[in-house]
Amino acid sequence: MIAEGHNAPQRNLHASQAGNAGDRTSGTHSSLPWRRLGWFFAATALTGFALNEIWEMAQMLTYVEMAGHAWTSTLGPCTAAATGDVGIILGIYAASALAAGDPGWGLRGRWNIYATAALFGLAWATLVEHAALAAGSWSYTESMPMVPWLRAGLWPLLQMILLPPLTFWIARWWAGRSATKGSL
Repeated sequence: MIAEGHNAPQRNLHASQAGNAGDRTSGTHSSLPWRRLGWFFAATALTGFALNEIWEMAQMLTYVEMAGHAWTSTLGPCTAAATGDVGIILGIYAASALAAGDPGWGLRGRWNIYATAALFGLAWATLVEHAALAAGSWSYTESMPMVPWLRAGLWPLLQMILLPPLTFWIARWWAGRSATKGSL
């Protein structure tokens, strides 16, 4: 009886720690990290789309195919590009999560998360720009600043260096607020 009373607080401590461990245990607390991860992905898609739509519209004047057109005529191609950019951002997340061995990688908020996203973004943007320029999918006007050692335009490179980490940061904040409130 005395030994059982002595071990009871210790069992409660372990139960509390297990509940906080999240996705490694079963129970009511284990759904919270998955819910938060779901909010994170939803926020990533919405934030990524909004940020990239703004960026795409802003940089359209630096592409020969869009220069001189009214913003209303560039809205469709920019929306399609922003949708593709969301796919790229989710791909950056997936590659980073695989490299880290952690599907909840973006919820951690450490500097290396944002640096990794920026590096993957730069690599992807460089590959896409080279392929698109070589295929004639688009070309730059004189107003596009060039990065000589990468032989690509500055604006699309900066887009994928800056927006994925910013998207993950905003999504992490949003997911934390949404999961805490437990509301839509």
